[in-house]
Amino acid sequence: MKRWVAILGAVFAFRLLFGLSSEFFFEDETQIFLLGLRYHATSRWPLFGPDVVWTQSEIPGALQALLVGVPLKIAPIPEAPFVVLNLLSLAALASLAWYTCEQLPRAPRWLIWGWFLTIPWTLQFSTHVINPSYVLPAAVVFFLGFFETVPAFSLRRLSPPIAHALMGAALTWIMQIHMSWPLLVPFALVAWLSRRSEGAAALAVNAAAFCAGALVPGLLLLPTFVQYGVHAGSGGVLRNLHPHWVTPWIIVTTLARLLSFASLEISRFIGTDGAKRLEFFQRHAWLAPAAMLVWLIGVLQPLWMCVDASRPARQWPESMPRPQWGVLRRLVAGSVLLVYASYWFVLEPPQAHAFYVLAPIALVFAAFWWSFVDSPRSRRVAGGVLALNVCFHAGLAWAQAPELSLYKNRAPVAAAVRLKQPEMFAHRRGFAIDGGPSALDRSERPYDAHRDIEVVRSSYRAGPAHSLHWTITVRNRSRIVAFRDLLYITTYVDGRNQVVDERHERLKDIFEPGASRTIDLNDGFADQPFANARLQIVAAEALVPAPAPPD
Repeated sequence: MKRWVAILGAVFAFRLLFGLSSEFFFEDETQIFLLGLRYHATSRWPLFGPDVVWTQSEIPGALQALLVGVPLKIAPIPEAPFVVLNLLSLAALASLAWYTCEQLPRAPRWLIWGWFLTIPWTLQFSTHVINPSYVLPAAVVFFLGFFETVPAFSLRRLSPPIAHALMGAALTWIMQIHMSWPLLVPFALVAWLSRRSEGAAALAVNAAAFCAGALVPGLLLLPTFVQYGVHAGSGGVLRNLHPHWVTPWIIVTTLARLLSFASLEISRFIGTDGAKRLEFFQRHAWLAPAAMLVWLIGVLQPLWMCVDASRPARQWPESMPRPQWGVLRRLVAGSVLLVYASYWFVLEPPQAHAFYVLAPIALVFAAFWWSFVDSPRSRRVAGGVLALNVCFHAGLAWAQAPELSLYKNRAPVAAAVRLKQPEMFAHRRGFAIDGGPSALDRSERPYDAHRDIEVVRSSYRAGPAHSLHWTITVRNRSRIVAFRDLLYITTYVDGRNQVVDERHERLKDIFEPGASRTIDLNDGFADQPFANARLQIVAAEALVPAPAPPD
C-alpha cells in the first residue's frame, strides 16, 4: 500500500508540475482563470461559464467559475486551481486504469496505469487550467457508468441505478464546461436501453437515477435560468447550430483523431505552426531526438490499432476478451459516425478537442488492443517507450516553462489574486454576459496604447527553413497603467515599398509601468520574397498596475 501511495504521489507531482509549466497567458487559459478570479474577488454567484468565441456566446452555469474560484478562496495563490484540477484528473484516470485492469486481468497493470496517466492528451488536457481539462474527469465518470450499465462490459461493481446516476451527474457537469456534452446523450440512451430485458420497472428506476444524478451539478444552472429566463439564460449557445454539408473524408480524420487520444501525438501541442515548432527545437536541440521518436510512435500506433481492429475473429489473440472486444470495436465505429454526424449541425470546424469527451473510449480501446501485441519482448519495448515519453514530457516542461507558463511573469497574477483585483490580470471578453468591465476605465487612468507602448528597437533575420525571426525591445512608457496582449503588426514590402504580406499576433505577457523587455518571436514562414519589413504595436489591453511584490 505504501508503495502505491508513493508511486501515485510521484505521478501527481509530475502531472502537477507539467500543468504548471504549460501555457497560461494565452487567451483561452486567461479567460477560464479569470472566471474563477472574478468569483474569488467579488463573491458574486457566477451565472455563465466558458465563452464560445465562434458565435460570441457563453455556456450557462456556475460550475467552471467555481472550479477555479473556490480553490483561490481556500488558498489565494495562482497555483491553487492547478492543484485541485490535478487531484480530480488523477483520481479519474486512476479509476479508469483500475477498471480497465479489471476488464483485462492478463494485461500488464503498470503499462495501463502508466499509459493513461502520462500520454500527451491526458497531460495536456487535464493538468492545466483550461475548460477541456475539466471535461476529462467527468467524461471518465460518465463512461465508467456506461460500461457498468451495458451488460457486455459490466463487472457488476456498481448497481445499474448508481451507474445511471453517475452518467447523469457527468452529463450536467460537462454541460457547464464544454459544448461537446450532446455527444454523450446517445451513449446514455444506449446504456439505458441495454437494460430493457430487466423490465419496465427497472427502466423507470434507472431513468429516475439518471435524472437524480443530473440534478446535482444541474442545480448550479438554476440561478442563471431564474435570473435570465431559459432563452437569455442559454447564453446564446443555440447560435452554434448551423446545418451544412460535411465531406465524408472527415470520417477518416475523426477516426485518426479519436485514436490519437490514446497515442503519443505531440505535434499539435508544440507551437501553433511549423515555423514555431522548428524554432522551438532549434532553441532546445537537446529535446529533438526524443521528440522525433515520440512523434514517430504517435503516428504509427493509431495505424497499427486500425489494422489489428479490422482483423477477423479467428485472428484475435487467445487473451482477448472476445465479447467485449467485439462490442468495443462497434463502439469506436459508432463514436466516429456520431462525431461526423454532429459536424453537420454545428458551426465549429472539425477539431480533435471538440470531442475529447470521448477520450475514455479511446483509452480503453488501446488497452484492449494491447492483447494483439503482448509478449515479454513487447512489454520491454513498451516500458522503454513509456520511459521515453515521460522523459520527453519532463524535458518539454523544463523547456516551455520560462516561455509559456505562469512563471513567465507570476508577480502580477499573484497580486491580482492576493488583492482580489481581476483588472490587474485581464478583462473578460466584450460579449461576456455579466462579465464585469471589458476594458479599463480611461477616466480614472488615462491611457493610449499606441502612445504608451514604445518599440525601442526591432530587427529580423531568416530563421530555420525560411521562417522569420524577430528580436524586439518593448517599453511601457506609462507610469499609471500596465498593458497585456500587445497586438503587433508586421509588414513586408518589396523594393518599390509595396506591401507584399502583413501579419499580426499578440505578445502574451503583462508589461507593468516602466517595464522594458527584449522578446524573440517567430512570425511564420516567408511566403513571398520581400525587400524590407517593419513591426509596430497597434493595440494592447490596459490593466491596473500591480504593486511591487513584498520583500
